[in-house]
Amino acid sequence: MPLTRRAALAALAASAPALASVASAPTLREQLLGAWRLTDAVTILPNGAELSWDGRPAPHKGIIIYAPSGHMSVQIASNRPAAKKKQNLADMPAADRLHYLETYYGYCGRFEVEESQSEVHHLIEYSLDPTEVGVTFIRKVSLAGNKLTLITKKDPGDGGIRYNG
Repeated sequence: MPLTRRAALAALAASAPALASVASAPTLREQLLGAWRLTDAVTILPNGAELSWDGRPAPHKGIIIYAPSGHMSVQIASNRPAAKKKQNLADMPAADRLHYLETYYGYCGRFEVEESQSEVHHLIEYSLDPTEVGVTFIRKVSLAGNKLTLITKKDPGDGGIRYNG
């Protein structure tokens, strides 16, 4: 049956809602933008077992921010007791400073999204851990409703780390 102009226009009109929904679907990058409250972080062993994140005391709380400018920031704090008395961190004994610093982790820099791989790449510019500066962390991204899950492998033999926000 030959395709007429009228049949072609009718077919196009019938597909318009489907085309509109595809065009309006937000990209992974668009979905990541904003501030995400960290609700959990765990280390996943190669056998799938889960441990407290990097051996730090649970629970883990924090925030991950993805800005439209392409900047990002990750801040994670472990459970820790309040300081015995109010004082400047620099004035604390070295052992006390180390104790508090071991319960906090943060870095910032830029991010890039690999839509086809469902990945976000964290390009580290500044970090509490100076060995991470210049490193790129690759995170697998999973979004379900308002829940963001990032999974990373630190080394090929590692099970990885999962961050929920």
